[in-house]
Amino acid sequence: MLRAVPILAAAVAALAAAPLTAAAQAYPNKPIRLIVPFPPGGGTDLVSRTIQPEMTRLLGQQVLIDSRGGAQGSLGTAIAATANPDGYTIVIAEIGATAVAPALMTNLSFDIARDFAGISQLIEQPYIMTVHPSIQANTLQEFVKLAQSKPGAMNFGSGNVTAHIAQEAFFQTAGIKLVHIPYRGSGPSVAAAVGGEVQTLFSGPGAAIPQIKAGKLRGLAVTTAKRAAQLPDVPTLAESGYKGFTISGWYGLMGPIKMPREAVNTLNKAVTTVLKGETGNMLRSRGYEPVPTTPEQFDKFMRAEITRWSKAVKQYNIKPDF
Repeated sequence: MLRAVPILAAAVAALAAAPLTAAAQAYPNKPIRLIVPFPPGGGTDLVSRTIQPEMTRLLGQQVLIDSRGGAQGSLGTAIAATANPDGYTIVIAEIGATAVAPALMTNLSFDIARDFAGISQLIEQPYIMTVHPSIQANTLQEFVKLAQSKPGAMNFGSGNVTAHIAQEAFFQTAGIKLVHIPYRGSGPSVAAAVGGEVQTLFSGPGAAIPQIKAGKLRGLAVTTAKRAAQLPDVPTLAESGYKGFTISGWYGLMGPIKMPREAVNTLNKAVTTVLKGETGNMLRSRGYEPVPTTPEQFDKFMRAEITRWSKAVKQYNIKPDF
């Protein structure tokens, strides 16, 4: 019996230590859910699926994409805001859902600054102004002249609130009037432009560039300060006579505000490694510029963007119609 005492004590100690050992397992120790708050076929979907394989490899756990499109990205973002803040649910932060929608929608259930912790910015992108090939305009100047000759006769589409506001602001600047038709994402809006439902739209490179190269859409201008590397023949808005009118889209990663710091740091390190490697080159080839940041830099950037777009909505008197 005396010999059994040490054995029994060791067994009890092992049982007591087992939960502590499991709890101490390094993050991550199970699959990570990545919410993409827009429908498949658009830029957020493309970027997410491009970084997913390497993120999975680096983290040692599956990164599972969960597409939750709706309400201009705010539906999926709201789901992430109330998720368990354990680091296993993260969400794509997109300029429209993160910075622009809060300026237009008064009934959002989330507040970016209050409810989310930034992980890293992912990319910057231009918006590309395209027209259907049937439109008799090969330059932006020709399109503006055509639209001025028949106000309200043409439609423009948008797949997100950023593209909507950018176009409204540009049309006001150019002195033209078109009818807005909203869509649930960049993929559906570009499909509508290809099908002739709308005559023009601003869209991100992931959805627009393949259609331009296939001759199904015509690129007239890009909204960034420099021309897009994949569309060297398409001028900027500034080069087309609209100096000072520049807009860059962006995506990032964020999670619920009370995420463990270990999770934030681990995810940031993985994102930075992915974007600085071959995956970053793949994104560049599709029209996106990788821009990894620290979590603190991304938090500061998002707050500045919210302020910027709130001012823009008021300046151009933009009203939601989606």
